[in-house]
Amino acid sequence: MTAPAHSVRNSLADKERSFTLGPDALHWSDTGGEGRMPYADVHDMHLIAYTSPIGETYQCTVRANTGDKVKLRSAHYVSLGNFEDRTATYAPFVRALASRIAAAAPQAKFIAGSTALWIVWLIVGLLCLGVFVLLILSMFEGLPAAGPWIIAIVVCAIAAPWIWRRVGEGAAKTFDPAAPPPALIGQS
Repeated sequence: MTAPAHSVRNSLADKERSFTLGPDALHWSDTGGEGRMPYADVHDMHLIAYTSPIGETYQCTVRANTGDKVKLRSAHYVSLGNFEDRTATYAPFVRALASRIAAAAPQAKFIAGSTALWIVWLIVGLLCLGVFVLLILSMFEGLPAAGPWIIAIVVCAIAAPWIWRRVGEGAAKTFDPAAPPPALIGQS
């Protein structure tokens, strides 16, 4: 059985990189050369998910004790506005990477989710709630109809389930490297 591999171009500014798992390090290569990050030098592994033009995109950031970091995504940038879903290779690669890091670097932290993204979604949810409250208050004050608010209300009503789900996911927390959260690697 061959070790999992993953190839991705994260953005317009990046080159496509091919990632492989060596016996003692994460390896990558692109047109600019090759690199490696020893598993034993890993400080943390951070998994997040976010919405992108192709739907849900998954991201894994691995940071070394030196501050160097490697970012892998499930969405491959092809061209402007054109992305390819590579979750099929991303998920097994991240699972195998997490177990190798855990074995070589017992002090490494494994973080799932993002407190910053959670706060953003919480603020967006509160803003939408504020739109509803202002509309209700304007109706009781005898003010003219809230025509310009209608678009904001429709957008908030459509976004409410999405916002509720994101806020419900909560802030960042640790995860067991033997079982990365399926919802953050594309296997939910």
